[in-house]
Amino acid sequence: MRWWEKGNEEIELEELEEAEELEEEGEGEKHLSLGIKITKILIFYLVIGFVGWNFFYFMFNSEYCEIKEVIIKGNNQLSEEEIFYKSQIKLGDNIFKLSKDNTINYLKQDPWIKEAEVKRVIPDKIIISVEEREPSAIIYFNEEYFMADQEGMVLSQIVQPAEEFLPLITGLETTELKVGKNIIEPEFRTALEIINSANLILPDKFYKIKILAPDDFLIFSTVNDLVVRASQAEEMVSKGYLLKEAFEKIIKENLVVEYIDMRFKDRAVIKVKEQ
Repeated sequence: MRWWEKGNEEIELEELEEAEELEEEGEGEKHLSLGIKITKILIFYLVIGFVGWNFFYFMFNSEYCEIKEVIIKGNNQLSEEEIFYKSQIKLGDNIFKLSKDNTINYLKQDPWIKEAEVKRVIPDKIIISVEEREPSAIIYFNEEYFMADQEGMVLSQIVQPAEEFLPLITGLETTELKVGKNIIEPEFRTALEIINSANLILPDKFYKIKILAPDDFLIFSTVNDLVVRASQAEEMVSKGYLLKEAFEKIIKENLVVEYIDMRFKDRAVIKVKEQ
C-alpha cells in the first residue's frame, strides 16, 4: 500500500511538472502575442500619424486650398465690396488658416451689421451671410441728422432726410450722438413707439415727433398740420378709436386746433386755438 501511494505521488509530481512547463510555454506565447499586437498597433498609429501629417501639411500649404472667391449674402444697405473689405479676407490666403471668429468680429464693427456668419466651402470658397440692421428713425440733434434702428443703434449720419422716408425725432436730450453707439435715453424708444402706434391707427399720417419731456410728446400729422399730444404708446393703442373720431370731427367741422390731447384717461381732448 505504501509503495502504491509512493508511486502515485511520483506520477502526480511528474504531471505537475509537465503542467507547469506547459503553463510557462503558454505564458511565453501570450507575452509574445501581446508584444506583436502592441507593435502592430504602434506601427498602425505611426502610419496614420504620418499620413495625417502629410495630409494636413498639403491642405494648409497647397495652392489647391487658396481662397479664390468670397460670396456675400443678405446685404441691402452695404455693398458686396464694402463687406468684403470689412471682412479683411485676402484672396490667395489658405482657406484653413482663416479665423472665422476674427472675420465675424471685423464685420460686426460696422453698425449696419447686426449678425454675421462665415462658412468655408472646400476647397477655395468663402460664404459670408449678414443680417443688417433696419433703419427706424431719423434723429435731429445739434443741427445734424442721424439714422438709427429700433434698438437705438446710430447707423449713419445723413445730410438731409428724404420726405416720407422715416419718422423724424426731435428734442432728444443727450450728450452726443455717435455712429456705432447706442442711444441709451429711454425717451428715444418711447418716442419711436408712440409715432409707430399712431401710424398704425392712422396709416402714414404722422411724420415727426418732438420730445418735450420723458412723458410728454408732440406728434405732427400731414393732415391739416394737426398735432397730437401723448405720454406713452399704450394710450395711443387703447384709445385709437378716439383719435380717429377727433380727426374726423376736426376735418368735418373745419376746426382750428392747437393739438389733440391723448393724455387724459378714456378720452381725447381737442384743444381749440384761441381766436
